[in-house]
Amino acid sequence: MPKQFDIRLRVFQEEPAFGKGVAELMELIELKGSLSAAYKEMGMAASKAWKILKRAEADLGFSLVESVSGGKTGGYSKLTEEGKEFLKRYQMFRKEMDQAAKESFLKYFGNQDAT
Repeated sequence: MPKQFDIRLRVFQEEPAFGKGVAELMELIELKGSLSAAYKEMGMAASKAWKILKRAEADLGFSLVESVSGGKTGGYSKLTEEGKEFLKRYQMFRKEMDQAAKESFLKYFGNQDAT
């Protein structure tokens, strides 16, 4: 019998653009105050980080991240208020879906080692 399962959870308007990767990037931006520090920690290229953020923003219809370029005081990135709220809702949704999926997996496969 299977011991594990995996579910890809994405939310979107038209194109599946917001999922675990964008959420993790946003969490790190919030934590570090820097898009650069966030994508570096994830081992992601700058171009990919910008691409996935912009794709998600285009699909959702609002900005997720606000960035200010360097200068004397240095630059920063932070989540917009809409971005914070959206991330929070996604995290709660994901937590509920993960729990429901685990319960369903256990129901059909009866494995206590499910991830």
